[in-house]
Amino acid sequence: MNPTIVLVHGGFVDGSGWHGVYKELRASGFEVRVVQNGTTSLADDDATTRAVLDAVDGPVVLVGHSYGGAVITEAGTHEKVAALVYITAFAPDQGESVNSLIGTFPTDGPQPPILPPVDGFLFLDRDKFHDSFAGDVSAEDAAFMADSQVPWGLNALGGTISEAAWRVKPSWYLHVTEDRMIPPAAQATMAERIGATVAQTPGSHAIYVSQPNVVTDLVRTAAAAVTSLVTR
Repeated sequence: MNPTIVLVHGGFVDGSGWHGVYKELRASGFEVRVVQNGTTSLADDDATTRAVLDAVDGPVVLVGHSYGGAVITEAGTHEKVAALVYITAFAPDQGESVNSLIGTFPTDGPQPPILPPVDGFLFLDRDKFHDSFAGDVSAEDAAFMADSQVPWGLNALGGTISEAAWRVKPSWYLHVTEDRMIPPAAQATMAERIGATVAQTPGSHAIYVSQPNVVTDLVRTAAAAVTSLVTR
């Protein structure tokens, strides 16, 4: 029996961006759930993700993109989670947050065009969204993503991990070499620290939108490992 795949989106976007990945996984015979987090605080997003996990039967492969990596790190200690998949994602340790990780990132490369917070929420500069977040997505689709941004709460960035799931669950990491939001060098450092099995691909931060097949291939690999363990 295949594990259920649970997909967790990152900041500035919602779960609809997983549509391509969802379709490919469903075509491969997987049950898939897409978490819709409000991204107002890590605690709230953890609770929402755990509610989805509670409703699933059997083992789960929990997949997170970008900020979603912090969410799966916190929620992934759930007993049903058998594996974690990080898609060019933050992978904080206990006591760390997305904000503290950003403070360790290289400063000599492209910097995300995050605007000053308004009422406790962040947005990306719409005019720079295509280049920074979605460079390999069509201009039309990138414009829609820019114009439909979800406010990203400062309490989500600042929320600290209580227990890092990657310390007790096997992990996979998709290292995206042309990401202009999370530096590739930072991705490599995080993937090495968590002991992840790493796949590498060129592409933008929106790799899950532009190349769903690449994301799906890695998720299938993690799911196969879970199935192998369960059937032993």
